[in-house]
Amino acid sequence: MKIKNYIDNNFDKIMSDVIDIIKIKTVKAEPVGDAPFGENLKYGLEKTLELAQNLGFRTKNLDNYVGYAEIGEGEEYIAILGHIDVVPEGDCSKWSVDPYRGEIKNNCLVARGAIDNKGPIISSLYSLKAILEENPHFNKRVRVIFGTNEESGDEDIKHYLSLEKPPKYAFTPDGRFPVIFSEKGIYTFSFRERIDWDRTEVLEIQAGTRSNVVPEQGKITLRNSSATKVKESLKKMVELSKCSFELLEEKDRLVVIVNGKAAHASSPERGINSIYGMYLFLNEVLEEKDSLKNFARFIAEYIQETTDGKLLGIDSLNMETGDLTISAGITKKIDEYINIKFNIRYPISTTEEILDRELQCRAQENGVVFFKENHNPPLYFAKDSILVKTLQDTYRDITGRDEEPAALGGGTYAKLMPNTVAFGPNFKEFKGNPHSFDECMDLDMLKIGIEVYAKAILKLSEYI
Repeated sequence: MKIKNYIDNNFDKIMSDVIDIIKIKTVKAEPVGDAPFGENLKYGLEKTLELAQNLGFRTKNLDNYVGYAEIGEGEEYIAILGHIDVVPEGDCSKWSVDPYRGEIKNNCLVARGAIDNKGPIISSLYSLKAILEENPHFNKRVRVIFGTNEESGDEDIKHYLSLEKPPKYAFTPDGRFPVIFSEKGIYTFSFRERIDWDRTEVLEIQAGTRSNVVPEQGKITLRNSSATKVKESLKKMVELSKCSFELLEEKDRLVVIVNGKAAHASSPERGINSIYGMYLFLNEVLEEKDSLKNFARFIAEYIQETTDGKLLGIDSLNMETGDLTISAGITKKIDEYINIKFNIRYPISTTEEILDRELQCRAQENGVVFFKENHNPPLYFAKDSILVKTLQDTYRDITGRDEEPAALGGGTYAKLMPNTVAFGPNFKEFKGNPHSFDECMDLDMLKIGIEVYAKAILKLSEYI
């Protein structure tokens, strides 16, 4: 009971510390000096490690890529692994609160990073603190690791593994409960085509900032010569697209705003992708002679507004771990090219090689360029493995919820750090709006998570 009592008695302090870190806008920026992901992320990591030092932990900063707080001794160690970087807040007018203030509403912390991932990883420090309160002589080596590049790459974990040995057992509080025994692979790529920008009605086109976010809004700027046809085409979009469209007439150009609904790329069916609406519209409005017509037609025919990849020939069904999904995250002009960056989440029932082959084939057949970017293979642990079984038993003992280990569409650090699975922080019925407006974390679930993590560490420590 000491662990639970400690958490209950110190929960206000825990929340205060979480909110202090939330207030730092830790969105990736250009490298500056010794700040590989921008000054704000460097500062955020420094303040997080300072918080850990004040709680009595040893800390280490690995060149502002990643840091950790540690207790105990020994060659092998257990880790809780999370991240303090966040995706951009988007249109602040869509939030009910300032996204970087950390406000409590309806027993939820509402803020960017509340659930993904500052709330869980900062509060995990108190899981270790609670262990020491219950057993001051506990001396197994345990780390809480704070990454800074989870949302836009994996350079932080690569850097960590170049300097430190991996944990024997680890979990990341960046999924959901119960324990996540499998994660889909993540495969990012682009379709692009060289465009003669003097032979198209399109002057500018832009949507999205991250490949792992379904973009809520896109913008197309057109030459004013096509005003009549633009208006006629927009009328047809009611039947062709789930998006909504706005037309702004400026003196020498037309601006079409395409509105969808934001969502995480791991569950793109929960959103409405503005990029797809943009290209459905362009396919409708552009003449055959337009230099951008072929690309617009390709996206309109092979993607439409689907999320399963079937039109591209890459769909893959998997009852155990979930089906393949695809989402467009960014479109823009890149020099003489038009470009769309996609994010695929795929189960173990397909392979990287199949995706390579089929996407390359569709591109070649349609005069489009396929450009492969990043790839992380699927993750799969046996349900009776020590790590999965220990975490699952701990969760069941504390919550009384008899649920089977789950599979996750989202990508976590578990794909990058050996011997790691995702575990919590929220129950499956709580969505939390990660990567969207009014991101939030239920306070009761957060409190339970701190207790679950502490007792899971104690159980795992029996195996090191």
